[in-house]
Amino acid sequence: MASVLATNLLAFIPPILGVLWALKEVTYVSRIKLCGPPSGIQASLMGDGKKVDVQKILERMRDISSHIAEGANAFLVAEYKYMLVYVVIFSIIIGPCIGLGTMIAFIVGSLTSIACGYIGMRTAVYCNVRTTHESWKNISAGYDVAIRG
Repeated sequence: MASVLATNLLAFIPPILGVLWALKEVTYVSRIKLCGPPSGIQASLMGDGKKVDVQKILERMRDISSHIAEGANAFLVAEYKYMLVYVVIFSIIIGPCIGLGTMIAFIVGSLTSIACGYIGMRTAVYCNVRTTHESWKNISAGYDVAIRG
């Protein structure tokens, strides 16, 4: 009985802790507002020393970020079309050859993988522009966001 409890705890506690940690990190990154560099920092991102229009740069960053998000979504849709064919074909093979339970486990695992890929891509795209923004302050602030995102 104790070994069953230990197995269940080892199966469920780490994923729960992982989800809680991911929520903590996403919350940290989501609190970063795209408002420009701290006062006093007016150098351009290219480092040429010219005065810059912060609002234009922020607008451009948001524009680029939206294009990246659009491309990422297009990639995921294309990838999921191929995955759908693969999952259907192998489910048809697995069901009769191995068993219904294995087929269901395969489908659930596939859907979980798809969900994780989608969440990961959305998080990465969301963090990219914030990493760039924080790098405007200094490189370690940008690195911190990149690692957390």
